[in-house]
Amino acid sequence: MPDKRPLDPLQPVLYIDHCRYRQTYRKRALHLHSSLAEALKAIQPRVKLQLRINDKGPPQDGSFEVAVSPQPTDDSKARQSVWTGLRRMPSASKVPHVDDILTPVCFALQLRDPHKESHRRMLTNLRHNEGSRARRRDIKNVSNNT
Repeated sequence: MPDKRPLDPLQPVLYIDHCRYRQTYRKRALHLHSSLAEALKAIQPRVKLQLRINDKGPPQDGSFEVAVSPQPTDDSKARQSVWTGLRRMPSASKVPHVDDILTPVCFALQLRDPHKESHRRMLTNLRHNEGSRARRRDIKNVSNNT
């Protein structure tokens, strides 16, 4: 049964259509929403991702589809599809990981992409600096022991 609570018209919506006969799909859909909402909040703190499950009525058997929209809409053509699990694949592969859909969702919502070069460079610098500190500690420990 679809959730009919009112949606905030100023916030994005994650639409997930999943097979009703697979009990784990609902749990995985809720987990995907919470993980994605947390990731988006880290990128843009003002974003509150809303969720609609099986909003278009009964979905196809064995399906797991994910779409996103910058604001609530009843028109399924206005939603941008970011994942489809309709292909014949094992059921474990039908549900995406957050990392698989984070970039397409950011693009669809016109948010800052967390995988841009500047972020990669910053993470690389952080890893390099942490490695330098560890090497300095190791050198210091070796020199103290001798």
